[in-house]
Amino acid sequence: MKVIIPLVILHVIGCIAAGCSAPPHSTAPATTVIPQETRPHYVIGVDADLPPFSVQDSSGNFSGFDIDATRRVAEIEGFDVTFVAIPWDSAISTFESGKIDMIWSGMTVSPERSALVYFSVPYYRVTRSIAVREGSGLTMQDFNQGKIRIGAQMGSTEQEWVEVNLIDTGRMPVANLSLYPDISGVTGALVNGTVDATLVQAPTQARAVEGKPLVIIGNTMDEDTYAVAVRNSDTRLQATIDHGLGILMKDPAWQEMKAKHGLQ
Repeated sequence: MKVIIPLVILHVIGCIAAGCSAPPHSTAPATTVIPQETRPHYVIGVDADLPPFSVQDSSGNFSGFDIDATRRVAEIEGFDVTFVAIPWDSAISTFESGKIDMIWSGMTVSPERSALVYFSVPYYRVTRSIAVREGSGLTMQDFNQGKIRIGAQMGSTEQEWVEVNLIDTGRMPVANLSLYPDISGVTGALVNGTVDATLVQAPTQARAVEGKPLVIIGNTMDEDTYAVAVRNSDTRLQATIDHGLGILMKDPAWQEMKAKHGLQ
């Protein structure tokens, strides 16, 4: 029986025998390229009025030490971020609602917060300082005895400090504590005489009094520790942030970032 072999097959066999290469316009299908896995994306909640750690300008742009640190860790760990301003007195509730994935903005570690979120490794320590108006004659003794009106930020550990150390001990009436949504409001109340002193974390207080008729008279001596808050069910993200911070804090860039923002 005569076998008929298609011409196309004969051509291929002939090419193989002769060692010829495939034609430049081969109709063979191209190799399928598998796209890279989509990078994780996290929404970061920040206090928009906390210089030098996190600030939002009139155009909506964020800057500050914490903003730079977040972006650097994101580069190290391979994820993307979006920053959103959140009211500080509702930071935890905003977090619990699922609207944000992390809080990275001068958040101090406390037992109350630790019961609600996971904290990263600590990355900065601060003290709390007390500012008064120039020429007021007020002293740290007046402050510690609760004799004056004090302003603090709502939801801050400074509010908690006044409540625990002055109000709960009976040194100061609760009416002498005035709370404001942001540091600008706290400082403005001191300038206009609504309060006699403000209690603010020292690096931010130093920025707040610049160019104003205010002076810093001392601090509370105890320290606060800053860390990143993540959801208490997300141990993987916590490990990612810990790993990225560990690398960054050993890099010379860490000290350069602190110097850039006037931090020690």
